Amino acid sequence: MIGILQNLADTIRRTFGSAGEEVAGFKQELAQRSGAALLRRKRTKVALLAILFGVVSSIIELPLPLEDLYRAARAELRSRPAPRDVVMIAIDDKTRAANQHNLPNRMQDTKVVDTLIASGVRRVVFDRAHADPETPKSDAMFADMLARHQGKVWLGVVPASDIGFQRVDEIAPLPEFRKTVNLAAMNGRANLFGLSVIFPTSIDLGGKKEGSISAVLAEYTGPTRLYRPDTAFDASTVPSFSYVDVLNGRVPAAELRGKNVVIGQAFFGSSDYYFLPFRPNTKVPGSYFHVLGAHTLKRGVPLDLMWYPAMLLAALAMAVQVVSRRRASNSLMITSFGLLIATFVFDEFTFNIDIMSALLAMGAAAIGFQRINRKYYSSDVDAMTTSAIASDRPSEERDVYALKIANLAEFSEEWTAREIGEFVNTLIAYVKGPGEVGDVAFERDLLVWLAPRMENGELERHADGLAMMLKTAISYDWQSSNSAPALGIDTNHDLPVASRIKKAMQAADEAANRGVRFIINDAAHLEARNNRLQLIKVLEKGLRDRDIGVAYQPKVDLASGRIVGAETLIRWQPEGEEPVNPQDLVLAAEAGDRINELTLVVMEKALLEGKQAIALDPRFKLAVNMSAKSLSDTHLLFDIMTLLGRFDFPPENLTLELTETAKLEDDRIAPQIAALKARGIGLSIDDFGTGQSNLEYIEKLPSSELKIDKRFVQHMATSEESRAVVRATIEIAHSLGKTVVAEGVEDLSVAAALTAMGCDQAQGYLFSRAIPMSELLVMMGGRRSAIYS
Repeated sequence: MIGILQNLADTIRRTFGSAGEEVAGFKQELAQRSGAALLRRKRTKVALLAILFGVVSSIIELPLPLEDLYRAARAELRSRPAPRDVVMIAIDDKTRAANQHNLPNRMQDTKVVDTLIASGVRRVVFDRAHADPETPKSDAMFADMLARHQGKVWLGVVPASDIGFQRVDEIAPLPEFRKTVNLAAMNGRANLFGLSVIFPTSIDLGGKKEGSISAVLAEYTGPTRLYRPDTAFDASTVPSFSYVDVLNGRVPAAELRGKNVVIGQAFFGSSDYYFLPFRPNTKVPGSYFHVLGAHTLKRGVPLDLMWYPAMLLAALAMAVQVVSRRRASNSLMITSFGLLIATFVFDEFTFNIDIMSALLAMGAAAIGFQRINRKYYSSDVDAMTTSAIASDRPSEERDVYALKIANLAEFSEEWTAREIGEFVNTLIAYVKGPGEVGDVAFERDLLVWLAPRMENGELERHADGLAMMLKTAISYDWQSSNSAPALGIDTNHDLPVASRIKKAMQAADEAANRGVRFIINDAAHLEARNNRLQLIKVLEKGLRDRDIGVAYQPKVDLASGRIVGAETLIRWQPEGEEPVNPQDLVLAAEAGDRINELTLVVMEKALLEGKQAIALDPRFKLAVNMSAKSLSDTHLLFDIMTLLGRFDFPPENLTLELTETAKLEDDRIAPQIAALKARGIGLSIDDFGTGQSNLEYIEKLPSSELKIDKRFVQHMATSEESRAVVRATIEIAHSLGKTVVAEGVEDLSVAAALTAMGCDQAQGYLFSRAIPMSELLVMMGGRRSAIYS
């Protein structure tokens, strides 16, 4: 089957395709003015603005709080015990209580350091500068201790710095202490909201490089770097001893031997406390961060790549989305998710990248892309809307096509959104198959595209072949025999493309409503539409004045020649105007949504005059045409019942001849059909064998009568196929207990053949044209049709 479709497509290309040079030129124009190019331009603008936003936000550290929060969250998930080679000697509340709530003095510090060194401690670092003098005796004792343990004791120092508009002076040990002691930088920087801390590995102090407390504890001697302590090390697991316990010799030497220690404040009233983001009820003394920093440096100095790699990846993801023909922002989502996961891996390998600016940039791009999608992509399937291919400029080289997908709403009730999308994308693939078509847009239940211009005759053959190919494809690939594609094609090349798209869509809707495969919206069609609009105005006046004329074409019993009924037909000549074509009037009424009003006006006159025929023959059946779609309108059926009551017209003498070209909905018409049958009103399927009036209609409309379309009847004399169709129809109808009426009988040989086949009734010019009721009454008075007289 696929091979058949491919052969059909190849035939269309060979028969109707443009010359190679014309196609190449058309493709070049499509590349410049296509919907894809429009989307690329707009997406590029969004991407550039998003990247600029991301870069500026990085420079001004706008997302820093988010960055710190996510870094803290990663650390919380990576939480692990701290190694035990760095010890905290805490000046805690226990120490202050034993010292009458005072900080330890230098005499006590001297004894503590001596005890620590005697226990085998490698290094002792004070998170305190000892910048203020005490008593001469205690200062001298402390200086002597520093000289005795030179190279093993470090005192804290903070260099002079500018914080905002404020100058902070240097904080350093007393000069007599600096002669023999090492210095360790105590300074660090807390980010906004205190969510993270940054330490240097060393500082420059008077031209001399001094290590930070964390670097001294880690015995780090590398280059100067700024880094963040890894808070994945659980501060609560850092080995800690109370200062007063060390002072009083209550800490076993084995707990201290071979370790580095830091002496710092840890009492409740200290200002040097910080909260961890995901442990709001846990206060961590600042000295502990130096310990965490030491463990961080031992693993390796974190390499801070800042925001550059993430922003580069974000830019690449946006570039992928810019050139993509699909609306889904998969590249942005994958990149965002990848960055969120990758940072966990980088943390383990002491790499740091800042990702929040990139995520903000991709978020801004996603919002911009989504706004573009809402305007230029269908909400139902992954296809562009007509806005993407519309232009305010004309195109003399292109025709505009619109394909109406019949019954798409019906499919939507049974199919998933994915199946609907696959169905539409399959049709798009068929439409683009020959290769001359550019972008195909989808809106509501219509596909729209532009293709190389063709001459009228060639265009008609191409449209007919394309419609047939699509119907075959739908029937085979999607097992749907009820979906008949309808094409609308606009050839008004001097109009803007945007306007022509609307006109092509209107033509496709009209083609679907009329049950034809295509309508070409050219100058002739526009003239016909204008005439129809004018006819709608005339119709509105006729409906308002209720002066629309009718006539009656007799139905003759073929066996006896007796007139058994008549079909009511419009025969109207407005005052001062030419006679109105009944078919054009019905189309105008449908286009103007006035078909039900027209039906009621015609029925009102028919019921009023038809009572005269019933007076002559109580078995006389009066037929009035009605659209089968109107069966779903309960208001119309109520009005019909009201008219029957007003004119005292027997319901069993009324037959509604139903015509339709579109598929009916069972659940909507079934109650109305039951109501009509309950009142004795007859139903007839008109024009059987055309449009949707087929065997399926017989099941959906349990009628009492079936009318064979005149096209089959009039070809009986010359076509064996038509005779076979008529014969089969009569047999099927009779097997279902239905009366068969043949339309368009114009000669005796056809009437004789119908009689021989067992056809029940006939109407046509052989018996009579549509005539006024007065003439019909005269014919009925003669009891037999004139042809049988």
